[in-house]
Amino acid sequence: MNVPTLRRLSHDLRGSLANLRMGLQACRESPEMLGMLGEALLQEVDRLDGRLIQLSWMARCSAPNRDQMQVHLVVEGWAKEKGLEQLKLEPVRASIDPDLLKAALDQLYDNAVKHGGGYGGTFLRMTGRRLQLEIHDAGKGWPGNIYDWLKDPQLWNGQIALGLPMAQKVAQAHEGELVLEPGSAGLSIPL
Repeated sequence: MNVPTLRRLSHDLRGSLANLRMGLQACRESPEMLGMLGEALLQEVDRLDGRLIQLSWMARCSAPNRDQMQVHLVVEGWAKEKGLEQLKLEPVRASIDPDLLKAALDQLYDNAVKHGGGYGGTFLRMTGRRLQLEIHDAGKGWPGNIYDWLKDPQLWNGQIALGLPMAQKVAQAHEGELVLEPGSAGLSIPL
C-alpha cells in the first residue's frame, strides 16, 4: 500500500476509535444510553476488528507458509465451515498457504454477498498450468478502472475497501493474480 492509502486507512481506523470513545463516554455519563448505543458500538467494534484482521492477513502475505496440498480439499473445508453449497471443484494439488487461501476466499465471498448481488458458487479448475479458483456472484461486472483502484484503494461507501486488495495480495504471494470477470472474482495461480 502506498503512503496516501495508509493515511486514509489510518484516518478510517482512528474514526472508528473516536466513535467508540464517544459512545462509551455517553454510556458512562448516562447508563441508559447503553441500551440505545449498545448495538451500534458492537457493530463498530466488529468493523474495526474486521479491518485489523484484513491488515494482519495482508502483512502475512510477505511470508506465506506454502506446502503441497490438495487444494480442492482446502476449498471444500472452507465451504463447509461457511455452510456453502454450489461447489464445482476439480482435484488439484499445488503449493499453497491454506490459511491465506481461505482468507482470500472469505474476502471474495463477502464481496459477492455485499456487492455482487449474492453468492453464486465456488469453482476450482485447472487451465493449462494454472489453478483457477473463482467465486461467482449475480453482479453485472466491475467498474472499468477496478485494476487502477486496486493499486490505490479509495473510499467505497465511506470506507476504504480492503477485501479485493487483500485477495490480490494473497494471489501475488502465490506468484498469481486476482482475476475479475463479469459475475466472478478469483485467483489464478501457476503450478
